Amino acid sequence: MNFVQEKTIENILQRHILDSLQISEHIDYQNDIVFDIGSGAGFPGMVLAIGGVQKINLVEPTGKKVIFLDHIKNLYNLKIAIHQSTWQQLKLHNATMVVSRAYTKLSNLLEVFVFVSRETIAAKGIFLKGEKLDNEICEAQQKWTFSYETYPSVTHEKGRIIKVWNVIRK
Repeated sequence: MNFVQEKTIENILQRHILDSLQISEHIDYQNDIVFDIGSGAGFPGMVLAIGGVQKINLVEPTGKKVIFLDHIKNLYNLKIAIHQSTWQQLKLHNATMVVSRAYTKLSNLLEVFVFVSRETIAAKGIFLKGEKLDNEICEAQQKWTFSYETYPSVTHEKGRIIKVWNVIRK
């Protein structure tokens, strides 16, 4: 179904599953209301749900991907919400944690973050990013003020993770 690049299938455990799980240490498994934006094949949201995160919302507009996500949800008997929707169409705005992997540049992610967490105080975002993260931070700081920390990826030499909070449009 072409949910992941064919060249990454041979190394799916490292490239997709462990990559998704590495952000789990930043999530409160019982209390965080997690929104995975652009869930695609379920990375990182479905992997986090299978790993035990209790309150997950997968946001994915593509029908065939939603069918796949629903199949996995039923296969593992997960109590998660799957929204066939763009983030702009969401009616829920109560995220305490927003996650994403390979969705869009940081400035756009901050727009999404503010939208889906606007009814929540002290929400955070955890985004899996690549080697251009420093440039994306500089670009985002033109439109936004935000606190952040970065971490090296444990699965990719050039990959990085950014954790954001206190996000306000300039």
